[in-house]
Amino acid sequence: MIIAGYRINLDALLARVVYRWHWKIALAVVAAGALIGIASGVIPPFWRGRANLQVRAAPEARITIDGRPWSGDVYAGEHTVAATLPDGRRSWVRLTLQPGETVALDLPPGLLLPKTHRVPSAAPGMRLTAIWRAGDSWRVQSVAPPPVETSAKDAGEDMPATHTIAIGTSGIERLTTIDAYRGRADVLTVDGTRYEAAYEPAQPGSRQESRIIVRGWEHMTVTVVGDVSLVRFAPDGQALLLAERTVAGEHVRYLTPDASPVAVVALPGEITGVAWHPSGNAVLIASRDGTRRALTLARLRPTPVAAVVAEPAADGLPPYAWSSNELVWITPDDAGRPQMWRASLDTLLPERQMPLEARAIMRLADGTLRVVLLRDGEVIIGRLDGERFIGETTIAGVPARADLAGEWYGNELLLRSGNDAWLITIVEGEGR
Repeated sequence: MIIAGYRINLDALLARVVYRWHWKIALAVVAAGALIGIASGVIPPFWRGRANLQVRAAPEARITIDGRPWSGDVYAGEHTVAATLPDGRRSWVRLTLQPGETVALDLPPGLLLPKTHRVPSAAPGMRLTAIWRAGDSWRVQSVAPPPVETSAKDAGEDMPATHTIAIGTSGIERLTTIDAYRGRADVLTVDGTRYEAAYEPAQPGSRQESRIIVRGWEHMTVTVVGDVSLVRFAPDGQALLLAERTVAGEHVRYLTPDASPVAVVALPGEITGVAWHPSGNAVLIASRDGTRRALTLARLRPTPVAAVVAEPAADGLPPYAWSSNELVWITPDDAGRPQMWRASLDTLLPERQMPLEARAIMRLADGTLRVVLLRDGEVIIGRLDGERFIGETTIAGVPARADLAGEWYGNELLLRSGNDAWLITIVEGEGR
């Protein structure tokens, strides 16, 4: 080759370089090959020491570790173990193995991609105020945003009109009874029997006192003292929770068809969320007094007893799950770290279980907890194996926002973030 009048013999130049630096070149090639081998997994990280991993999954599942087929050998360190079925279902877990440690994993079949539907407001342009489960449907309540700021006094005198719909297997139904009483009413149908409860305030110049009228209980009438703020039937329709707002706060009473109303608890401030135990024997109440929030657990039968069990970080109910005689929920500890707590309906005493930042939780039939977490910008459904999280599927179409929270009911998951809400149907879920 001739460059600028000079002849350059590349063969002779390469031979001279290799002759003088062949050991350095050989070492560089070996080092580069070793780095490539370690990065690709061809060369195992033997310096970490071996660990013993036992994985149990469906017979037809393909087991991989860090994305590569698993041969049975594993070394210490961080790993992602996954089991994938032929139909696309997949479960996975991230874990850190120590040298000489033995770990047994039970990987579930996983879930097919859930069906996601956006929950509409009760009317166009309205703001979601509350979503709760009642009977066989989800109740969605909305109000129109006020045109101008009003004082608390004015707001109490002129309550904004509510619009409420029920979303269930039969479609969307407008609940006109609840709206006619500005949200201070409830409607429930159980096994073909319709129950209605509505608050009728005393009218100026009338001798009639403020009262609650209950239909379905042989037209029962109950006199009330304060301004009723909440009326909510138990899941079986055989009990009613009633909140009366007074100067001191909310006074909650418990009504049944065959007994006089009894006081449950007095709460300062206002109620922001209510959840019944499926049996109707207990109720969970979230409340707010200024900037302070409280979570109250009440056992209603045979005699009402209530206790404050937590201070939630936000308005409304935190993630929670019932079992036959227990409640578990997620709220921060004194240091602000999210924790899972439990309380027996016998004692109503909160007990810390484990650190957990779940957005929704439910208890499966076998006692396992299924949870919703935010990880790597995704919304993931999985289950807990002790303190280990096993992913089962991801939820498409739901942004992983910091305020995302939800509630389970059977194979349905309701997630909410600000004024947005989504109803997720688990294709192969398990009962609550």
